[in-house]
Amino acid sequence: MTTEFILNFDEKPTLKNPVLIEGLPGIGQVGKIAAEYLKDELGATRFATLLSYTFPPQVLVKKDGTIELMKNEFYYLKGEQDLIILTGNTQAATNDGQYRLCQKILDVMEELGCNKIYTLGGFGVGKNIDNPVVYGAVNKDSLISGLESIDVILERSGVGHIIGASGLLLGLSSLRGMDGLCLMGETSGFYVDPKSAKAVLTVLARHLGIELSLDNLEKKAEEVEKMTQEAAEIEKKILEEMGATAKSDVLPDKDQMRYIG
Repeated sequence: MTTEFILNFDEKPTLKNPVLIEGLPGIGQVGKIAAEYLKDELGATRFATLLSYTFPPQVLVKKDGTIELMKNEFYYLKGEQDLIILTGNTQAATNDGQYRLCQKILDVMEELGCNKIYTLGGFGVGKNIDNPVVYGAVNKDSLISGLESIDVILERSGVGHIIGASGLLLGLSSLRGMDGLCLMGETSGFYVDPKSAKAVLTVLARHLGIELSLDNLEKKAEEVEKMTQEAAEIEKKILEEMGATAKSDVLPDKDQMRYIG
């Protein structure tokens, strides 16, 4: 008989009112970059690894030829505000799997006494952004003012969607009485986007009241921006040679949230 989830603990930390910060792969890899940077910069300790039959049926092959299972990992950090950071190399592969995965994650959080979660990701706009803003969503009205006070954009005229773990965790956590906030950095969706991740982490650090140096992430953002500009120049030359017109610069309606992750 197979086991849907395999949760391996390196240790079971004792934490005081920990806050979960989720950053799994998604558009622009914004959430994953942010969560990975946060746990590395703050020196968080891994305490559990989650494997699941809901994950894609594959392994990752690393540069040295060794493989890595599809997995999610939990890290913790003790301080004035205890943190749990969730990251990994995948989300579930099916709709049903996403629900089961998110419920499993929330089971672990309840066991550790977590009553507040942040989910991180990208807000795809289909165009390169020089100074990305951060959009937000919450599962309780009482959480709105705290984000608006640090310039997170919540108000929109239409109905949007947050697809994947970042959205489901937000919704399912409300059924368990947890506070839930989602922070999404503007991103083209074309490239891995550390600049958007930096914008998200800047807001997150302010909201949590923690000190966080973003110097190393800024360097990564500059490298990606340089590569993006070079790619754009190559594309422009190809289009000119083909006699094609430039792509439209019109952004999609910001109220139509198209987020995956």
